[in-house]
Amino acid sequence: MSKKKKKTQVVWKDTLYLYKRLYPFVRPYWKKFFLAVACSVPVSLCAGGIAYLVKPALDDIFLKKDLQMLILVPICILGLYAIRGSFEYGFNYFLGSIGQYITNDIRNALYKHLQTLSLSYFQKHQTGAIITRVTNDVTVLSGALNEGCVDIFKEVVTAIGLMAVLFKQDPKLACVSFLILPWMVLPIIRFGRKSRKFTTKGQEKVGVIATFIHEAISGCRIVKAFCMEEYENARFAQENRRLMQLRLKRMRIRSLSGPLMEFIGGCAGAAVILYGGYNVIKGTATAGTFFSFTTALLLLYSPARNISTAVQDIQEGLAGAKRVFDMLDTQPELTEKENALVLPAARGEVRFEGVTFSYGGEHLVLHDINLHVRPGEVVALVGMTGCGKTTLVNLVPRFYDVTQGAVLIDGLDVRDVTFQSLRSQISLVSQNPDLFNDTIYNNIVYGDTSRSREDVIRAAQAAFAHEFIREIPEGYDAVIGERGMKLSGGQRQRLAIARAILKDAPILILDEATSSLDSQLEKEIQQSLELLIKSRTTFIISHRLSTIRNADRMIVLAAGRIVEEGRHDDLLQRGGEYTKLYSVYLQDNQQAGA
Repeated sequence: MSKKKKKTQVVWKDTLYLYKRLYPFVRPYWKKFFLAVACSVPVSLCAGGIAYLVKPALDDIFLKKDLQMLILVPICILGLYAIRGSFEYGFNYFLGSIGQYITNDIRNALYKHLQTLSLSYFQKHQTGAIITRVTNDVTVLSGALNEGCVDIFKEVVTAIGLMAVLFKQDPKLACVSFLILPWMVLPIIRFGRKSRKFTTKGQEKVGVIATFIHEAISGCRIVKAFCMEEYENARFAQENRRLMQLRLKRMRIRSLSGPLMEFIGGCAGAAVILYGGYNVIKGTATAGTFFSFTTALLLLYSPARNISTAVQDIQEGLAGAKRVFDMLDTQPELTEKENALVLPAARGEVRFEGVTFSYGGEHLVLHDINLHVRPGEVVALVGMTGCGKTTLVNLVPRFYDVTQGAVLIDGLDVRDVTFQSLRSQISLVSQNPDLFNDTIYNNIVYGDTSRSREDVIRAAQAAFAHEFIREIPEGYDAVIGERGMKLSGGQRQRLAIARAILKDAPILILDEATSSLDSQLEKEIQQSLELLIKSRTTFIISHRLSTIRNADRMIVLAAGRIVEEGRHDDLLQRGGEYTKLYSVYLQDNQQAGA
């Protein structure tokens, strides 16, 4: 088998597979699909009827001067156009609604699937590329569904009706016309493949550009601070030009298909005039038959051209479908066991037993960690940047799975319980509070959506956020912008603390939770944190001595290993790793606070 033939088989196999994957999304709307198909049949047949009426119009009205036909033919033409218009409205509406419903369902499925993917997926893939698949690729895919499912059917039925008129009027002349048909089919197939290829590359490039825009907007302060506007403009222009070049190649193909179809149609028209005109001159055919045939042939050009365009739209849509299903087929690295247990109301006992961890099988970040945290104990994790503090606490809510060993809560391995029951019992306040472009109220109640407005206000008061919220004109209903950018760093941090207070979980993780607060405000919030910490198992990561010195135990990490543990004063007396840390930055922070 030739290489070209194998490639063709692969393309067809891939196309059938994609349509098979699309079928479950189309199936719920089979009634609308049937109505669209039903409406397309009268629309298509009316085109053949209009072409057929040219013969009696010319022969009976203009040549035979039949007054009865003069009244009857215009009435029939008006009737055909009225019928065609009515059913075409129904066809366009039902077809369009199918596309919108399916697009909506696929977007929902994609977004829902994204929520199941592990953190590692988002670390490996660019944000802009992910957004493009959910938005742009799904929109392109809807074109394949519309044109592929029904529109081509309508054009094919129209073509069949017109071909019936051609063979009815003059079978020999119809055969002459169709000698040109293979020359129309080959370009349609070839152009469709090229359109799919360039569309796939173009969609990938759109994802890159979306990432550029996302980074430029989210990092606008850094761009301006380092006067890198021109540099960013040049980078964006380069990628944008590459996208333009791909779009131009695609446009050349689409622009060439129309003129080529016209030229091929012109060849068929020339052959018809030559052969048909000769028959009229010889008297073997009437002028009405010839012009009816010519009208049908001219009307046939429109379906042929529409089919060519639709095939390209389908191929472009299938390119989007492939990228969408690639994402839907991505399996989360972390999954629940088939018969996962529901973690009971946790007492808060946490054990790390021989825990070793690495990201993606690369160098180890944690080495043989053995740690027992008792219920209600406050443990501070300290160490130089990169020693594995945040990685260690990320294993508790199972954001990642251990490479070796186990993390146990109340004696149950976190891998044996459901995500919902595990994470619902853990509160997290991180260095970069993840807030949403929503109201202050909704950002706080995100910790527990079942709570009342009074509970939200109490949580804000405990986090010392209530005062600044009252000063905002809209109060708790104020929208805080993307990532809370309308608020200061300290205000964002207080909202994150209020959210954790509202959640009221038995296990609490504070990862640099007071890093954005000044020393005076930290002292005030420290009171609310002490209330929050009370009777909860708490992991604290902080470079501020004031935040950690009252912890029940200090866990000192270095190069992914626990090298010391004990209370603050005891560790200082040992003169080990903790003493070095204290002298380097913990003491500096204490003096800065003073």
